Amino acid sequence: MNVKETIRQLTHLYGVSGDEFRVSKLAAEMMKPLCDRVEIDDFGNVYGWRDAEKPGAKTVQLDAHIDQIGFIITDVTDEGFLRFAPVGGVDQRMLLGSELTVLTRDGQERLGVVAAMPPHLQKTGEQKNSVPIADMALDVGMDGEQAKEVFHVGDFAAFANDMLELQGDAICGKAFDDRACLGCLLYALDLLRDKKLPVNVVLTASTKEETGFEGGIATAHRVHPDYGIAVDVTHARTADAPSVRSRLGDGAVVSLGSNSRPDMAEAAMEVARAKRITHLADECASASGTNAWPMQMQQEGVKTLVISLPLKYMHSPVELIRMSDVEAVGKLVAEYVLSLEGRNDA
Repeated sequence: MNVKETIRQLTHLYGVSGDEFRVSKLAAEMMKPLCDRVEIDDFGNVYGWRDAEKPGAKTVQLDAHIDQIGFIITDVTDEGFLRFAPVGGVDQRMLLGSELTVLTRDGQERLGVVAAMPPHLQKTGEQKNSVPIADMALDVGMDGEQAKEVFHVGDFAAFANDMLELQGDAICGKAFDDRACLGCLLYALDLLRDKKLPVNVVLTASTKEETGFEGGIATAHRVHPDYGIAVDVTHARTADAPSVRSRLGDGAVVSLGSNSRPDMAEAAMEVARAKRITHLADECASASGTNAWPMQMQQEGVKTLVISLPLKYMHSPVELIRMSDVEAVGKLVAEYVLSLEGRNDA
C-alpha cells in the first residue's frame, strides 16, 4: 500500500465540516479492498467492517475524522466580493493573501484570494493589527452581477493548496488533521489484511469533528464498541513552540490522561516496546479534543485509547508530518488489535 499517495488523494478533496460527502465516497472506496463490508450513513460517516475469526468476539472501533476546517460564505456583495465566516478553528492571522477554493451549488470549484490591503494604503500602525475575519473579503475576480450568478450564501470554502513533498520523508498540506490519520488506519488494516483477527474491527471515517464531535457521537452510538481507539493529530514542537513535548520523528504518541484508560495506554506501550515501534508517551490532563470523548460517553461507557500523529502548524494550509510517524502509528494500531486476544486488562 502506498500510504503517501493515499494521503495525497484524501487531502486533495474538499470536505469542510458539514460537507464531507466527496471525501466520504473516496474513503469508502479505499476501505472496500480491506474490509468485509463498507457503509456510508446519512451523516456522511463511513464504516468499514472486518469480522473476527470466531463469532461472539468483542468489537474495537478505530476512528479518524475526515472533515477539515474551512469557511462558509455569508454574503455576496454588490461589488462582487464574498464575505465569509470560519467553520472550525481558523487563525485569522494567516488568511490575508491566502488562496481559497469555493465549492459552488452546481458542484464547481472556484478559486478566489483573500483581499489584502497593500502597505502603501495602510495608515500608520495598521500593519501591527490582526484583521478580523468578519472584515475580510474574498476576491473572485468578478463584478457583483457576475458573482451573484455563481456564488451563494451557504457555499463552503477551504484552503486551495495541495500536498507538497519537502526534504526527507516530510510532507505538508491542508487537511492532514485528520485525513493523514485515516491514512494511518488504512495502513493498519492493510497490515491486518491476511491476519486472523481476535476482535471485530470497525474503521470509522467520521464527520463534523471540528464543529463538535457530531460524527463521532453518531458512529460510536451505531458501532457500540467494546474498545475505542481515536487516532488524531497532536502538536509537534516548532521554532515558536519549543515547550511542546512531541516532535516529528517521535513515532506514535500514546496519550496519557482522561481519554485513555491507563491499562490500555500501558498495553499499547508494551506492544510498541515488544515490536520495536517508535513511540512516545505524552500527558493530556483533560479533554484530548478527539473522538475518544463521544466514544466514552456511550450509555454503558466504552474503554478508550488515544494514539496521535505528531503534526506541525495545525489548522493551517501547511500542516507538516513525517511518513515515518505515519507508519509507526499504523503499525502500533495493527499490533495492538492483534494483542487484544486473551487480554483481560483492555
